[in-house]
Amino acid sequence: MTRLAHKKGRPTKYRQSLRNNPYWEEVKRKVRIRDGHRCQVCGKTYNLEVHHKVYDIAGYSIVGHELEFLYCLEILCEDCHRMKHGK
Repeated sequence: MTRLAHKKGRPTKYRQSLRNNPYWEEVKRKVRIRDGHRCQVCGKTYNLEVHHKVYDIAGYSIVGHELEFLYCLEILCEDCHRMKHGK
C-alpha cells in the first residue's frame, strides 16, 4: 500500500495534480453527495476532504480510477483525515 506524505502547508505532487482536475472534481462530488457532505468520523460539514481507505486492491492501484472504486473513498474533515494518516 502506498503512503502519501504531506507536510502542513506543502501539498504533495499527487495533491497538486488534483487541483482543477475535472476527473477528481467528479470523484469528490459523488463521494460528498453519497456521504451527505459530512465527515464520516465526527460529522463536521466544513474543511472536507476525500480520504482513500486503500490505494491498492489485489495489487492494482485505484489512483486515477477512483470512479470505479467509490466504496474505497470517504469524506473526512481535515482534522480526522490527518488523524487517519497518523499525523
